[in-house]
Amino acid sequence: MHRPFLCLLTLLLSVLPLSAREGSADIFILSSHTEYSEWAQRMLFPIDELRKERPELNIVLEHLQLLSHPSVEELQHSTDSLLSAQSTPPRLVIVLGGSAFNFVPDIEKRWPGIPIILTGEQDYYCDIDYTLNGPGNPMARRTSISLLKNRGLNVTLICAPAMIRRTVETMLQVQPNLRQLIFVGGENYMCKEQQWRLERYMQQQHPDIKYMAISAANTSTDRLLYILQRESGPDMAVLYGSWLVRDGYLKSVSIRHKTVSLIEALAPVYTMFASDLEKHPNVLGYYSYSDQEYNIAMRQYILDVLDHGINPSDMPFIHLEAGTPTLNYYAMERFGLNTELIPANAQVYGGPVNFWETYKKQIFLFAILFTIGLGIFIIVTLANSLRRLKKARDIAENANKMKTAFIQNMSHEIRTPLNSVIGFSQLLCLPDGAISQQEREEYMTYIMNNSQLLTVMINDILSLSDMEKGKYAVSLAPTNLNEVMRQAIKTVENRVSNGVYIARESELEEHALYVTDGIRVQQILINFLTNACKHTTSGRILLACSLKETPGNITFSVTDTGPGVPPEKAEEIFERFVKLDPNKQGAGLGLSICRIMASGLGGKVWLDTRYTDGARFVFTIPKEEA
Repeated sequence: MHRPFLCLLTLLLSVLPLSAREGSADIFILSSHTEYSEWAQRMLFPIDELRKERPELNIVLEHLQLLSHPSVEELQHSTDSLLSAQSTPPRLVIVLGGSAFNFVPDIEKRWPGIPIILTGEQDYYCDIDYTLNGPGNPMARRTSISLLKNRGLNVTLICAPAMIRRTVETMLQVQPNLRQLIFVGGENYMCKEQQWRLERYMQQQHPDIKYMAISAANTSTDRLLYILQRESGPDMAVLYGSWLVRDGYLKSVSIRHKTVSLIEALAPVYTMFASDLEKHPNVLGYYSYSDQEYNIAMRQYILDVLDHGINPSDMPFIHLEAGTPTLNYYAMERFGLNTELIPANAQVYGGPVNFWETYKKQIFLFAILFTIGLGIFIIVTLANSLRRLKKARDIAENANKMKTAFIQNMSHEIRTPLNSVIGFSQLLCLPDGAISQQEREEYMTYIMNNSQLLTVMINDILSLSDMEKGKYAVSLAPTNLNEVMRQAIKTVENRVSNGVYIARESELEEHALYVTDGIRVQQILINFLTNACKHTTSGRILLACSLKETPGNITFSVTDTGPGVPPEKAEEIFERFVKLDPNKQGAGLGLSICRIMASGLGGKVWLDTRYTDGARFVFTIPKEEA
């Protein structure tokens, strides 16, 4: 039932963006199979479903591709490299495939006590040399997974076996005249193990049936097809494992599916594990454990580890022993087999059915649900339309209110300094002797300060207008940031109150150049400094630049000894038209514009709420040396 997703599953996991693979993995999966293995794809299905539900999980999948390694040493080195690539221990390790089980002690050695879930065809593992080299050998040393658990490893097992014996019994039910069975297998570990098991079973239980094993290790694809064509008949069947070889491994992987298609066209083929019958329409079938049972077990074990902190060593081993045969009705007809011999408990793919008789209940239910759904859809659509209209109306009304408030606010804010400029200008026009030289200089200072305030407000309005029209642009170039800081201080130093000292500190080398937009940086610093000048009547104002405060960034800060900003207002002050002190001049746009500019530079601005002796505004940009 999950077949449409399986082909994409491994590719989705194995081509995760680099950012998703960096850092600490929640689940690290080590698979001994290739990304094309249908068995491995089925095993990964519940993990993929969990990833869709919880996208915050960082899942890393690595394929060992055992047969691509010419020696045990290279395989060991490759495995060590995959484990070393994890900078920190994952929360859970999942090992797929029995041929990777022998690396569990290596995983435990690297990450002592790491939770490990094993999923494989057997409940044991063999030495690496046997796994990688040579034919199947019933006398090879096999180590039970239970021994790993007894040694204190934090491990459990979900065994998903190849049900060879039941597959053979299913063959005999649908082909009662079977006289010859051919096992087709590759050089991979799974086929080696199943080949000698099948041979021993056939000798003991069905000695009257001729058994032949064809291995990819010593047989070419052309030779395989010739043998099958020669032996093909109604009394013959093929049990297919794989067709992978060490020599030309990558090429072998790429032609595997083509080989299956060629084999199934020549003879009745059964597969060792569940097969996608949509891809292989001539495969007769298979006997397999329940996908649903496996998916539930794997999902539960993963959640027990990640969410409940249960150790795999406290979880029982699961052996998926219950299963059902799946048979392809059309393939049986193609090879002249009697479809009436299909077992009653079998799942049947294809076959003639009366659509109406089979699905009439579903059709009636669908009609009812469709009618209800259509009614709900119409109601929801109308409700959404009304909601959108109301939202659009509210937005328009709010925009109109904001426009009115903006005009009123700006009228007041501009009129105040403008009146000062006009009033003091008139005083300067009085006849000589009407005002003293000291008063004349004082009035000129007032005119200059209010003129500069008008300029700042108008520049803020124009900047905001450009940003809303999409005309705001950043021009990156090598910049001397020390000079930018000096210019920012020079611009505002005449606004500093008497008794206030303005200073500059910088960790940057004097003539160092960094790639950024110096004009935008200066605008932000001037805004910060202007605010500091407004609110600081004693003490000092410090413009500082640090390379250490936020690694990888250049950090500017403006610190004053004024009344400060309440921590709960730390975000509100960056909104448009927000002024905490209505008696202070300004449009309440400066900080909002600073945040937009900083974002355009790839940086951030914020209020440092940890500083309590006044206000400290912080601004960062990426550190990129010219």
